[in-house]
Amino acid sequence: MRSQNECGSKPINGKPSQGITHWQSDNPVVSKKARNGAGEKGVAGMQRGARDTIAGHRAGERLSTKLAFLTLRAGENPKYKVTSITNLLVNEDYLQECFHELKRDRAVGIDKVTVEEYAKELDKNLKGLSVRLKSWQYRPQPVRRVYIPKADGTKRGLGIPTVEDKIVQMGIKKILEAVFEGDFCEVSYGFRPKRNAHQALNALDKAIMFKPVNIVVDMDISKYFDTINHGWLMKCLKQRIADTSLLRLIGRFLNTGIMEEGKYIEVEQGTPQGGIISPTLSNIYLHYVLDLWFEKKVKKELKGYAQLIRYADDFVAVFQSKREANDFAAKLTQRLDKFGLKIAQNKSRVIEFGRYVWQRAQAAKEGVATFNFLGFTHYCDKARNGGFKLGRKTSKVKFAQKAKAMNRWLKGIRNLMKLQDWWKTLKRKLTGHYNYYGISGNIKALVNYYDLVAKLAFKWINRRSQKKSFTWEQFNRFLSVNPLPVPRIQHSIYLSVSA
Repeated sequence: MRSQNECGSKPINGKPSQGITHWQSDNPVVSKKARNGAGEKGVAGMQRGARDTIAGHRAGERLSTKLAFLTLRAGENPKYKVTSITNLLVNEDYLQECFHELKRDRAVGIDKVTVEEYAKELDKNLKGLSVRLKSWQYRPQPVRRVYIPKADGTKRGLGIPTVEDKIVQMGIKKILEAVFEGDFCEVSYGFRPKRNAHQALNALDKAIMFKPVNIVVDMDISKYFDTINHGWLMKCLKQRIADTSLLRLIGRFLNTGIMEEGKYIEVEQGTPQGGIISPTLSNIYLHYVLDLWFEKKVKKELKGYAQLIRYADDFVAVFQSKREANDFAAKLTQRLDKFGLKIAQNKSRVIEFGRYVWQRAQAAKEGVATFNFLGFTHYCDKARNGGFKLGRKTSKVKFAQKAKAMNRWLKGIRNLMKLQDWWKTLKRKLTGHYNYYGISGNIKALVNYYDLVAKLAFKWINRRSQKKSFTWEQFNRFLSVNPLPVPRIQHSIYLSVSA
């Protein structure tokens, strides 16, 4: 049985398929008849040979059992490869299960069909989708590109698939998670079941507070989702997937292309952000490119303590030795370059940070550098007993970004809906902000955000017409009757550390 910090696979060495054996007896899904095909080709032959005819909840249970069995077999045998799983993906019950997991309030693709509209003739639509998947007539439609502002003032491009493509992507995502989840390392926290950003922050806090950390390597991958190399990604997938039909379908999604302002743009690299499958594929890529390399090779060559914490493409590494940290930073640039990725030099640093650095700085009456991770600025702080503690606060860039977004929303909504209607949404937005940024030591930033939102609400309520709606005194009375959620710490880092 593997320990918590152990990873279940080996890093890519340029020949990822060598040394990995495929066992025919490891095929838990498709019967011998379906594998032989008896003259039938592709997904259709597999589907006709499979026994997926159970109706109702029994079919749903059987489909879930298949995924659970995949997870079990992959966990038991590091060399296990999935050979015939596409028959599950074309099953109508499975597609319906995937449809019901879609979020209803998301932007539409190029066909402008919403989830609600697709659901009006759900059985008919899913049956047609299943038929096209079996006969290989299904082709993903180009994603619709939209842009959202980033914290640094630039814009991030998002690719919005159609509802039908989202269903298929959801099906592929569930299969990939079942196969690869057991392989992922403990250092990875982003876009994984039962893992989140606060756990990554907990791990960072424990490392800096209780380990001999003196150096933080803060690196940023430039345009990560846009620069993933398709060839290397397929090699990563082939470490566990031998089903050529599934690999071919994933390849179609990778090469679908983009529609922007009515123009079609071909793509040769990247996985567009916004697609359901993109976070999973990007996790698999960095698992082999970064996580395994760090855990299996880098750490073995070190004499001092070192730890990597990664959330999607956002990661930091902490070190005991400055020399080893600088050596890692140099090797990391070369490692990422091999796989088509680049370090954003203007966002990457190697800084002195930690308990002993802070103690020396206190004695010399100097400051200690800070770094940003997952929307928080991390700094060296003094605890109540006079000792060292890791401090966190909402980063200035993220605070400004959230403030601008709130200002735009209030400006746009003020005349579209009645005050009592959009006020409920405002409450939910504030609660969502507290749920993420409400972490130990960050109460001041939460209070500042609350005060800012209240001022913005007052401003835009009074600009619904030429006549003022409220004075400050009247607005305060309105707030006493219709209060906004008050700032509150939702996640105690210190409790989780002491536990």
